[in-house]
Amino acid sequence: MTTATDDRVEPGDPAEPVDPGDPGPRLSWRPPVHFHSLGLELPEEERPAHLAEIAAEIWSGGTEYQRTTVRGWYEDIAAAAAEDGAEYAGLYIGGTDDDRLTTATLVVRTDPAHTGEPDAVAAALEELLSNDSANHVFRQEAPAGPVVVVVSGLLVSLPDEETGDRVELPLCTVTAHLPVAGADLLLTMQLSTPSAAELPDYMALLAGTVETVSYGEESAGAAGSALAAGIEEAFG
Repeated sequence: MTTATDDRVEPGDPAEPVDPGDPGPRLSWRPPVHFHSLGLELPEEERPAHLAEIAAEIWSGGTEYQRTTVRGWYEDIAAAAAEDGAEYAGLYIGGTDDDRLTTATLVVRTDPAHTGEPDAVAAALEELLSNDSANHVFRQEAPAGPVVVVVSGLLVSLPDEETGDRVELPLCTVTAHLPVAGADLLLTMQLSTPSAAELPDYMALLAGTVETVSYGEESAGAAGSALAAGIEEAFG
């Protein structure tokens, strides 16, 4: 089973080792600890077994029905992320201090973009995304460059396995857009959670993930926790 620990992820095929003879710079980032990879780095035919293993581990004390149901949920998340061109999809399920269940997903993708002037790209993104009044948009700096952060909410319609009806699930989403200078890539990390009470904690976690992004030989973390501090300032 693949678990997001200290291994760095590189766009393309995260399971593919870097060719030591390849002189080209690499874009990489570090997945948050305790997030389970949903297997986008695996061949599609191997993904169901991987997701079944995750479901069995996370829900080891549950029923077979529960494990089968959540495995189907994981498969839907992974399939949607893969169809959208994502290179990583991860899931976190944990408990809170007051014994509630909290969960979040993280989806990461890269898209070609002219990022020779990342500040100009970030300014254009900030202006464009601010046109939607439902978005809360702000900009911060990370070690790899400027980051445009968007906080929003949406309703997702899901089927109820027992009644056959559809139920609406409110989701909070935090999206970080990072134009990577020199790479001509726009890196997008989106964290979604139905656990609104834990949103500040998840935002800090996403900020910490963005701060691990590096391109070439630049070391992540050079700007310290500037992005996390900016998020805390924006939302208290």
